[in-house]
Amino acid sequence: MDYYSYQNMISDAMLLQKQYSGLIECETIGYSVKRRKIIMLIMGCGYRTVFLTGGIHGRESINTKLLMMLVSYYAEKYYGKDIFNRYSFNIIPLVNPDGYVMATSDDSKKEYKYNYNNVDINRNFPSVFYKRGGTSGPYAASEPETNALMMAFKSHPSVMYLDFHSRGECIYYYRQAMPFSYNQRNHKLARYMQKLSNYSLGKQEEEYLSRLNGGSPVNYYSELLHKPAITVETVEENADFPMDPSCQERTYEEIRMLPLEIIAQSAGNSEPLKNPQKIR
Repeated sequence: MDYYSYQNMISDAMLLQKQYSGLIECETIGYSVKRRKIIMLIMGCGYRTVFLTGGIHGRESINTKLLMMLVSYYAEKYYGKDIFNRYSFNIIPLVNPDGYVMATSDDSKKEYKYNYNNVDINRNFPSVFYKRGGTSGPYAASEPETNALMMAFKSHPSVMYLDFHSRGECIYYYRQAMPFSYNQRNHKLARYMQKLSNYSLGKQEEEYLSRLNGGSPVNYYSELLHKPAITVETVEENADFPMDPSCQERTYEEIRMLPLEIIAQSAGNSEPLKNPQKIR
């Protein structure tokens, strides 16, 4: 199967930076265990910045390509327009390049979601409910991929974080360690995203009853910054790993406008952004 390769992602990022100079900057925020670059595309110079991440789990192969498609679309449609003087995005399309390469190049590892050290990056962050040992790592933030994302959060001010995973076509917003007022705001934003995407809304108990969600980057971000952190699960629940590239077009249409819509909504801008002609 013809998966989007790590090297193609790097090449595409360099091309986008060159093609849209002044709008897109490509920054290396760290390196994986096997010394592959972890890149972040900084798009725009607005004062309201949203983090977008994909590829935390190696086998979730579709979201890296989707985020790169999103960057290309936003650049083509809105280059030179005022919107990116108001808003900006820090997009990390592939947090776990080693796991991604393993899952997409070796059929015997197609279910592999960990990094090269067999650690689940999505359970390795120093959040309140982190549980040491096993695939969560020997200690919190033991992995270079985890540290790269933590440093990006700390060094680049932001107002929100959207973490893209697969499967389930579902939006998770509830953060167990956070107060009611925080989760109330997250719920409002998640409901808005649900309306735009037609995805389902994750149940509180799915996160509340299970400590397995401890150590995730959305938990860490919410506890560190007290700002909205939402998980978006793309692709239908019964899809096989790694994701078939044929899923890309439909899924892309489902999420294409979510980041712009949600940042505008959080800023109190009620004007829909779906129609590119309306954006100046």
